[in-house]
Amino acid sequence: MKEYVSFRGREIRIDELLFFLAFVPYLIIGMLWTTMFPMPDFSHAIAKAFLIFSFASVFFKKHWNIQFLAVSFSLLLIGSLVWLATSDTGVIALALLIMGAYKIDARKIIKTYLLIVLLIMILAFFSSMIGIIPNLQYVRPGSGIVRNSFGIIYPTDFAAHVLFAYLFSAYLYFEKKPWLFSGLGVLLVAFLIKFSDARLDAITLFLAILLFLLIRFLKGKALHQAAQLAPFSTLLAFLVTYALTIFYNAKNGFLHLLDNVLSGRLHLGKRAIEKYGLKPFGQVIKFFGNGRSTKSVLHYNFVDSSYLKFAFVFGLIFILFFVLLMTLQAVTCLKRQDYYTLAVIVVISINSMIAHHLIEPYYNIFAILFLANFSFRQVPNAIEKQSALESHSHV
Repeated sequence: MKEYVSFRGREIRIDELLFFLAFVPYLIIGMLWTTMFPMPDFSHAIAKAFLIFSFASVFFKKHWNIQFLAVSFSLLLIGSLVWLATSDTGVIALALLIMGAYKIDARKIIKTYLLIVLLIMILAFFSSMIGIIPNLQYVRPGSGIVRNSFGIIYPTDFAAHVLFAYLFSAYLYFEKKPWLFSGLGVLLVAFLIKFSDARLDAITLFLAILLFLLIRFLKGKALHQAAQLAPFSTLLAFLVTYALTIFYNAKNGFLHLLDNVLSGRLHLGKRAIEKYGLKPFGQVIKFFGNGRSTKSVLHYNFVDSSYLKFAFVFGLIFILFFVLLMTLQAVTCLKRQDYYTLAVIVVISINSMIAHHLIEPYYNIFAILFLANFSFRQVPNAIEKQSALESHSHV
């Protein structure tokens, strides 16, 4: 089967071309939905329709290895069962993007993500400043602090875009320009606290700076030893989130204080578990949260934690499988001495304990990169070992 096509004198892999034909419109539409620009409801269907190209790209891959088959089959099966239980195709869409990204250079995908996300963020920011779309401003009760969303649907969603855009930019370029990205990161932390009062994203962004500095300047065995527990960050974050939520009791002084610090998230999570329970393949729940309007929500019930929210809507089986994928990817990163990718996984894992963007590619692009090509991050001896493993697993 033909693997390349000529375009303006260049040879382009057909599977790569088909993937980006799906990914680019899907990302643009998804990203626009996080802004205050008006979007028609049918655009969701258009975005998902483009994913047929991502599925088609699979048949132009040179090889399918065992990892690809296991991940793809499992996600498609889980996604189909979620669809039957809830009529939601979100997991199937995620599976198609993950399959399409197989063997494609992760840098190309991340650079495309950064180009689209940053352009739309800049457009939304300046549009909100000149009144084309609203800059929603919320006042935090008690302190009176004004929180700006700058053209995005909510201040924390704006902050999440800033966090992830910085995280993936630094992921690609921090090694060469550590002080530039450290300084930029500190400025962004200050900006998020001053103008959006987005504490979670400011803290995790600062954590990313510290981890990248540690990797950049701590070398050899010391770095490897410091990273030993990092592969289990997603699993630990998942378990801690559930333990704190399930055992939450307002009469417990520590848990009550922690719940106040987390703006009532433990209480909301515990109430949702008691009301809805956790189903294997999800359920239809109408979550009411803030966003798109400064009007107060009368029956607020939104569950922010990714580990909880996606367990409710897509089921416990899905979230367990996703946590497993992230953990296995992190273990592989440690073996490859790929500490930058490992740091990104740690930051995402911690942020997802409180925020709900874990599997949304227009925030967290790593959600679709489990099967992508990360060879640019591997040290030479790790590349040789990986090539040897892949040569035995092709089918």
